[in-house]
Amino acid sequence: MWELHSFILYNILHMAKINHVLVLHCWSGESLAHFALVANTGNVFTQFEDLNTKTPLEDQLLSHSILRLGVFMDSNCGQSETVLQMASDRKLFSHRYHWLIYDRLPGLSRMETLFSRAQLFVDADVTYAIGDLEPTSRALFTLYDLHNKGRQLGGELNITVDQEIVCHELECRVQRYLSDLHTRDRLQHRKSLTGMIMRATAAVNSMPLNTSQEIILSFMETRDRIHLDTYARLGYQSRQPLREMLDCKFEYMFRDRWTGDGNVSGGMIGDLITEAADLSIAPFIYSFDRALFIKPLTKFSIFRDVCMFRNPRSVSAGLSATEFLQPFSGGVWLAFGLLLIVAGCMLWATFRMERLSEWRPSLLTSCLISFGAGCIQGAWLTPRSLSGRMAFYALMLTSFLMYNYYTSIVVSKLLGRPAKSSIRTLQQLADSSLQVAIEPTPYTLVYVTTSDQPDVHSLYLNKVAGSKQSPDHIWMSTEEGVKRMRDNAGFVYIAGAATAYEFVRKYFLPHQICELNEIPLRDASHTHTVVLKSCPYAELFRLNELRMLETGIHFKHERYWMRTKLHCYQHNHSVAVGLEYATPLFILLLGSIVLCVGLLGLEVLWHRHRHGHTALRH
Repeated sequence: MWELHSFILYNILHMAKINHVLVLHCWSGESLAHFALVANTGNVFTQFEDLNTKTPLEDQLLSHSILRLGVFMDSNCGQSETVLQMASDRKLFSHRYHWLIYDRLPGLSRMETLFSRAQLFVDADVTYAIGDLEPTSRALFTLYDLHNKGRQLGGELNITVDQEIVCHELECRVQRYLSDLHTRDRLQHRKSLTGMIMRATAAVNSMPLNTSQEIILSFMETRDRIHLDTYARLGYQSRQPLREMLDCKFEYMFRDRWTGDGNVSGGMIGDLITEAADLSIAPFIYSFDRALFIKPLTKFSIFRDVCMFRNPRSVSAGLSATEFLQPFSGGVWLAFGLLLIVAGCMLWATFRMERLSEWRPSLLTSCLISFGAGCIQGAWLTPRSLSGRMAFYALMLTSFLMYNYYTSIVVSKLLGRPAKSSIRTLQQLADSSLQVAIEPTPYTLVYVTTSDQPDVHSLYLNKVAGSKQSPDHIWMSTEEGVKRMRDNAGFVYIAGAATAYEFVRKYFLPHQICELNEIPLRDASHTHTVVLKSCPYAELFRLNELRMLETGIHFKHERYWMRTKLHCYQHNHSVAVGLEYATPLFILLLGSIVLCVGLLGLEVLWHRHRHGHTALRH
């Protein structure tokens, strides 16, 4: 009996590398005391349950937080078959438990009887040991590895002889290996699912669900019109290498949505939770409520919903008289104006001294000459003296430098990146007067109509529920929405970046892309491939998907289907100054003309008034 104790600790500590073990036994008190002493010496945490006294053991097996628990069971005890049936019903033959089942009887018939209909899966860690306890304080144990690649999928019990271990009272050693199972990990030994049919669930929205499966599968294999069921077709095509790596077949079930009314029922996620499907073709956004039932395996792609629009262009948007005054501050304009006035006064004084017996321009005319020089228009009258001409040269040089500074700033502003809209947040968009249309994909539609975020709810109330437009003008197809956004500045289209960007690149000129404004509908997030938490194939899927990520297979598909960036080429076209920029100039010109006509009228009246008084005197 002591040899059996040594074998148990050798298997638990050295082979499985576990230090927590539940012992299901029907031993005597002396045997228990010896095993507890030996286990304590090896720093093993043990718990004992006598199979002859009660039917265990749901609390001990289910209510624990240990990552991996070792379970030893003596199958020669009376209630061992009841325990195995309970473990099978509760799906306890999983990666969280290392089962070591001991049998004194030789032969495989009892082993096959116990496990032929058991719920064993590909991740099962079950070792069946048949012992030959010799009277010479030496025992020989033959180990068998048991698993089933999927009984619910038509799999059968697989029994692989592993090795022989010889044990003495204080130690054990491997006598010989009977297979190559010890050379690789269990999952590597079971990675091929040849002959199995995995159940896969997918979401299709671009065609009715009553369409024949052959037509749907043909559509999923196509690579054109990538805006239709983008994530579903990306998932389908990127899963084909996984199917080949597993060497199995996929049986598809198609749904019209990811989830139902709730976040964890209906649609594809309902198939996973109810175990109607083993994996999902399309990815999911991992959320708190979903984390109660599913777990992520690997990153799939980036998911973004954006509100896109071009800057509203109207005449009223540019009626700012300061557009062409912005290159210089008010202080610079004031200093330059005073400089022109002082230069005009100096020119007037110079002309008075130089032209004693000739016609001399007035002070207003001299200031007009100074203003013309400041505007780089030259002068029709210049000083004759050297000092006067040097002063005039200084005025022209200052005006030339000012003119170059001014024109370079104005031109750089016109050639620079177009000004973005002042609407920067979703709440500002909801409160604006801009017209909004939304892409009718299920994930966008459900989020807009059911989100409890204040800004999203406000957008729904103001732009959807409270809109006077017909539903056809609110829920608009991706291609139509992008075209309308291109043709109508200020029109807002809400869509997924992966689908909308394809049409933006197709229908927008490069410089028009630079004019786009984007407001996130929700924070950018990663989608993941997910499985049910209790899925026995989770680790096998994860390892194969990591392999596809490492080799770039998944990235090749993602780069083709996902459009995550728009390139802005703003210097490949001639800049046309529109009315929104030129209107201030026309207003200033019109104001100047009106002022000049008014002054002309006053001059005419003044001239007539003076001539009338002169005629009366004569």
